[in-house]
Amino acid sequence: MKRILLLCCLTLGWFTLHAQTYNYTTPEGFGAAATGGGSLTPVIVTNYTDLKSNLQSTDPKVILVSGTITLNSGQNISEVITNKTLIGLPGAKLVNLTQTQSGGGILNLKNGSDNVVIRNLIFEGPGAYDIDGRDNLTADGCTNLWVDHCEFQDGLDGNFDIKGNSDNVTVSWCKFTYLKPATSGGSGGSNDHRFSNLIGSSSSNAPADGHYSVTFQNCYWASGCKERMPRARNAELHIVNCYYNTDVNNAKALGLGGGINNLTCYVENTNFESVANVYTPYSGDGGTVSLAFTNCLNGVSNVGSVTAPGYTYTTFPVTDVATYVGDTSCGAGATLQVTNNGTITSTCDNLGIATTAKKLEASLYPTVVTNNITVKLESAFNSSVSIQIISSNGKEIKTQHFENPVNSEMNLNLNQLSKGTYFCKISTQDQVKTIRFIKK
Repeated sequence: MKRILLLCCLTLGWFTLHAQTYNYTTPEGFGAAATGGGSLTPVIVTNYTDLKSNLQSTDPKVILVSGTITLNSGQNISEVITNKTLIGLPGAKLVNLTQTQSGGGILNLKNGSDNVVIRNLIFEGPGAYDIDGRDNLTADGCTNLWVDHCEFQDGLDGNFDIKGNSDNVTVSWCKFTYLKPATSGGSGGSNDHRFSNLIGSSSSNAPADGHYSVTFQNCYWASGCKERMPRARNAELHIVNCYYNTDVNNAKALGLGGGINNLTCYVENTNFESVANVYTPYSGDGGTVSLAFTNCLNGVSNVGSVTAPGYTYTTFPVTDVATYVGDTSCGAGATLQVTNNGTITSTCDNLGIATTAKKLEASLYPTVVTNNITVKLESAFNSSVSIQIISSNGKEIKTQHFENPVNSEMNLNLNQLSKGTYFCKISTQDQVKTIRFIKK
């Protein structure tokens, strides 16, 4: 399926709607197929026993967590979980404060798990301790996973790791943080293991199709995060509208290695406000890394060439990321309003940005260019249009603005371009469409 999406991206271009949707009803990105328990009548759980038994059930379920459920040592839930939606009522927390290798951790989605939705929960661990312990949440072989509006605090080994046969995952509006000091002296050798998110546990670890397909959308790596935001190999990553603002000296955001199947990472509209090292390469993983930054604040140079993913998704301007995703009542984290019947609402919906817009229908010809191209809008727009020419490695080559064009055709001279593959990015006030072309 992912190969088909990529082919569509290369031949037809991709479509992104500029809007801000704080409360998605369905996921976007690589985990878009996740439906969990669907619209079933929810069951409310208030204790460990009921939580575990409902997650273990082979029947589809919608499970609401009420209050704080504390897991004692060894009570971490490690199960094959399918067709489940797990939602926290306001303030709901899952807590395990055990700082031992086998006793810690909260929820492990074992190999064979599929179609899981987790929303509006706070996961609290005991604090980082490098003893190869368990994570607050581990996808250890879960496909079609959507984790949304959750806050991950003080994971023993990590906050949320994705590995094994896991694939097709969307992580949206999640906050990752360490509020407790790390414990030193662990057998793993790191005295400060505040390492948040791991994708792939080794250079050879990969799902069936060879690549972990993971979307991080509107996520926030906050105070206390030191490394792994995320650390990945054998992956295709899309990081969009995310916010990095950690107070740890010499912190490392993206730690990427190719692995046996190589890695691609497309970073878009993301604000690296406060993190010392935006990208750290791990050549010891082997393979190649291709990394592209588009419309980012404080990004670094691209590595190789990466195109945007071929699915439909919403974005908002990078200059608004700190406001919308950061430490506000409408930011990332467990901040949704949920009723006992499972209705999810938010007073923050749209945050003042319109979410309805006429779909941008545009075409470009010729697609094999000698000197000039023509961009044609299939319908009239009462706004300015910006056209950018972008190289295959993500570098902006040329930008031209058309203020309220009186006709639907706009012409650009590309005589100065060298031969190669390029992208034409067409932007109105609300929407963007990008089309691939070749300069001969």
